[in-house]
Parts: sequence; C-alpha cells; structure tokens
Amino acid sequence: MHKKGSIMGLVSGFFWGLDSVVLGLALAYPIMLGLGVSASLITTFIHDSFSFIVLLLIIFKLKKTDELKRVLKSKSGLAIIIAALLGGPIGMGAYILAINYLGSTLASSISAIYPAIGLVLAFIFLKDRMKKHSIVGLMIAIFAIIMMGISPDISVNNLPLGLLFIGICAFGWGSEAVIINAALKEDVSSEVALAIRQMTSALTYGLIVMPLVGYTSVAAVVSMPTVIIIVLLSGLVGTLSYLAYYKSIDLIGATQAMGLNISYPAWAFVFQYFVDKQFSVYLFALSILIMVGSIMSNEKPKEVLNIFKFHKD
Repeated sequence: MHKKGSIMGLVSGFFWGLDSVVLGLALAYPIMLGLGVSASLITTFIHDSFSFIVLLLIIFKLKKTDELKRVLKSKSGLAIIIAALLGGPIGMGAYILAINYLGSTLASSISAIYPAIGLVLAFIFLKDRMKKHSIVGLMIAIFAIIMMGISPDISVNNLPLGLLFIGICAFGWGSEAVIINAALKEDVSSEVALAIRQMTSALTYGLIVMPLVGYTSVAAVVSMPTVIIIVLLSGLVGTLSYLAYYKSIDLIGATQAMGLNISYPAWAFVFQYFVDKQFSVYLFALSILIMVGSIMSNEKPKEVLNIFKFHKD
C-alpha cells in the first residue's frame, strides 16, 4: 500500500514536469505571447475542461457514475468543491498574477513552498506528524527549487504584490491537498474526487474567468489547431499527473504525496533538455538535490529507492 502510494507520488511529479514543458510549448507561440496573462488563463480553462471530459470517460468505464452523483450531494462533495476552488481558480489565478509581477522563474520557484504550508495545515487539522528526516527532506527539496529561480539578473515588476499573490497560491495548493486528504477518508474514490475538482475548475473558468478575459481572445486561441492540439495533449498528461497525485494522497496522505510531487522541477529539467538541448551543470545539480529531498521526505525513503531497482521483491 505504502509502496504503491510512493510510486504514484513520483509518477505525479513525472507527468506534471512533462505537462509543464508541453504547456510551455503552446505558450511560446506568437499568438499566445501577444495575449499575455490571458493566454495562461485560456490554456488553463481548455486544459482543465478537457481533463474533466477524460475523467468522465474513466468514471463511465469504471462504472462510478452513481458514486459521482452521491458524492456531489454530500458534505464530502462540498469539501472537494472548496478544495478545487482553492487549488484551481484561486491558487492558479494567484500564480498567474504572481508570474506577472515576479516573472515565471521566480514565481514558480517560490510557489514550491506549498508543501510546507500543507504540512502545517495537515498537522493542525489531520493530526499528521512527519518524521524528522521527512521534514529535512522536504526543506531540502523546497530550498533547491527556490535556488533554481534565484538569479542576480532577475528583475521584478512589483515585489510586494508578487509575494502576496504567490502566498495566496501556495496556501491554495497546500490546503487543497489537505482537504482532499480528509475527503478521501469518507468513502470517496480518488477518480471521483478529481472529476469533481476538474469540473469545478472548468465551470469557474468558463462562467466567470473567460467572460472577463473576452471571447475574442478565446476564439483567437481556438482558431489555432496546432496550439489547441498541444494544449489538449497537456490536458491529457495533466490528468495522468492528477490521477497519480490524488491516488498518492489517498494511500500515503497529503504531506508525503506533496513531498514526492514536488519532484516535478527535476523531471521538467530532463524533458526540457530534449526540447532545447541546453544543459546546465548548476540546474542538473539542483535537480539531483530536489530528487534527494523528495525521496527523503517520504516516511520510508529506502522503500522509494527500491522503486528504481529493477529486481523482483
């Protein structure tokens, strides 16, 4: 059980790293660059909407439609919706605004503190207690991720506002994992919980955010087949990441799942190399440090290391 949860945690980071690189390819197109912040909001809407469609198909396949209806009418369903709002529109929206004020590199690096916030919230509300080596590992991973974004030539537009929004983002992402952890203990499968999460995100973006962005901008993006295909591909990859992440939360708890999930910058470094063929010894060393910290954050780090050994148990 624990080993499977650990594998799922690493897999979630693997696919989120891939998702980040694939989405970056879409956002690099001239039409997307011209839209500025709106491009990120539109791609998030398409990404989460397609993810919800994929999850509905999975739920139909698993014959969990009755469970979906039941959970939507329950207190657990309401908790998942609140978690979805915190992690999706609020967390991601604040993240996008933070990028606008801090730049993508610094914002993405600082946002990695979310597991530390989740750790505190899990301790308060779920009575979760991590071992000392797990806390040290989590701090090592977070430190390495932040170091990835620190550069002497980084300029920011508005540091106070940027830090405010990145704080909201980290709180949203950290609290989402803790609330989902509690909801999954109430006879809710990870697939159904994730479907409700993506449904909430898609509806919020579609009914509230997109009208503010403007349908002209949305139409401009939709009219680009290549961009749409890339975004849909990222939506599929993102769905795999979330499925693994929620399953990991279900099996080993929010704090350990978050610790393994933040291995994603290390995976992203590997995938990005295949895109631009650029290699940095400094970033490679930090990627190794991130992986070491993520593995240490697990309750049973030796068990996680055994995952990488190709032998029969």
